[in-house]
Amino acid sequence: MRVCIIGSGLSALTLAKALVNQNIFVDIVSLTKNYKIHESRTIGISKSNFEYFNRNIVKIEKIIWKLNKIEIYSDNLKNEKLLNFENKNDQLFSIVKNFEIYKKINKSLLKNKFFKKIKSKKKINTDQYNLIVITDYNSPLAKKFFNKKIVKKYNSEAYTTIIHHEKIPNEVATQIFTKKGPIAFLPISKNKTSVVYSIHKLKNKANIDINKLIHQYNIKYKIKKIDKINFFDLKFFVLRSYYNKNILAFGDLLHRIHPLAGQGFNMTIRDI
Repeated sequence: MRVCIIGSGLSALTLAKALVNQNIFVDIVSLTKNYKIHESRTIGISKSNFEYFNRNIVKIEKIIWKLNKIEIYSDNLKNEKLLNFENKNDQLFSIVKNFEIYKKINKSLLKNKFFKKIKSKKKINTDQYNLIVITDYNSPLAKKFFNKKIVKKYNSEAYTTIIHHEKIPNEVATQIFTKKGPIAFLPISKNKTSVVYSIHKLKNKANIDINKLIHQYNIKYKIKKIDKINFFDLKFFVLRSYYNKNILAFGDLLHRIHPLAGQGFNMTIRDI
């Protein structure tokens, strides 16, 4: 069997690795010359998905940070906890940097005889493949076969960065519902924590001082440094159909959700 995956993101690579592990030939067709993953972005992976990933895709236990507690607060309740999830004896979920998991899967794929990476913007010969999987919504095939979708406009942007702080056990994730939007502090080591802040769009971005807001809502870290801040638009959509003959929609092309619940990449793993 031979499969073509159109896309160069993390979902495309993860699916490719799962397939070559089953001795299926996979060609990845990248439509982007220099695909880049921001180093400030992180992924939360549930315990069951982490175990599946380790068994069936690639071992990632050395690059993840396990968390055993999640605390949720609100501006309106003066720092009283809305919810408190805890498992003292085991992980609730794990945090990993996007680019770390991307590098690990990519390195493993390049060594695999069942895998080939193709950089091309030319028309793909679909007849040579048993299955074509599209993860890139800019692909001409995606626009041709998967243009009907349910869309929700959040009118929001997510700001991401990494804060460096003094060493602490750092096994507790914190989310605070602020008046501007939810902010999450997601530990990735004893002295580093990933921050994701979803804020309603403003016409003038100069009015948003993310550094100041991080300091304002930080309740447990003595911050030494805040890395460069990146931002991206938040979108929700789900396709009305997910396949056409032997062409399958997958990953962010199939469904994209708000990062609030940390379920985006978990959905991709479950789909695999």
